[in-house]
Amino acid sequence: MLARDIMISDAACVTLDTDVVEVARRLAATPTGAVVVVDAAHRPIGIVTRSDIERACEDAEAPPLPRWLVKYKMPVAAIRPAPRPLSDIMTAPAIYVPEVAQLVEFAVLMDRKRLKRLPVVNHDGFIGLVRRADVLRAIQDERPSGEPIPGGVTAQQFRDLAARAEAQELALRVEALRRVEEARNRLIEELAGRRLSDRAWADMLAGARRAASAGLTECALMQFPARLCADGGRAINAPDPRWPQSLRGEPRDIFERWRHDLEPAGFGLAAQIVTFPDGVPGDAALILIWGG
Repeated sequence: MLARDIMISDAACVTLDTDVVEVARRLAATPTGAVVVVDAAHRPIGIVTRSDIERACEDAEAPPLPRWLVKYKMPVAAIRPAPRPLSDIMTAPAIYVPEVAQLVEFAVLMDRKRLKRLPVVNHDGFIGLVRRADVLRAIQDERPSGEPIPGGVTAQQFRDLAARAEAQELALRVEALRRVEEARNRLIEELAGRRLSDRAWADMLAGARRAASAGLTECALMQFPARLCADGGRAINAPDPRWPQSLRGEPRDIFERWRHDLEPAGFGLAAQIVTFPDGVPGDAALILIWGG
């Protein structure tokens, strides 16, 4: 069974420039409980329900006249336009399906998105509205022989859809991780080419001096991705005394500055892996030491 087979084809629709009084009038006359807002191409861009209009008028200073209009279908001559534009009142963006969508597909969509109504479109734009009650009725409407309703809706199809959605979600997560990894690789390459400035070195020494003034005997000069090291931080993690050979970029410059400027003055320098995400080296740190 397709969307066009169970949709209400005479469902009301309006454009954004429609006066809210007219929207309320159409709401009072339609059995769908909603009016679809369409754009210039007749594609759904939002939905207005009775509660949307009532809520908008209750929030405003104007008396909530659309409430009795909608609920009791009273005359509308005395109703003033809503103080807010229709674009502020409608629920947007509109979720819709093509007329050839299978029942099992849009039933799952409505359940997951918690939709009571679903616009239906074809190549010309909006053509009808599917209500949740109609979908439930169609799913429960089996033939006397016990065969599934037209369209072959079975529990296995629903399970297949759920499995497909789970696979798609997994693929999205994998793609997101891939993009994060690419960004991290670009950052590491950028850091590998970055040089230590005199200002940055002076700031590091100032931070070490503040640490000493606070009674500390060491200070982390820099924390950086372990993958910035040529071996991914393995020598630092071992520890291997040859770890300075793996440094690149600013960490390498810090080591050279220490060796030429600070080691002769009695300062020590150590390297340590400080984070272990998923059990592997994450970030490393270079630590300046002046204690005994």
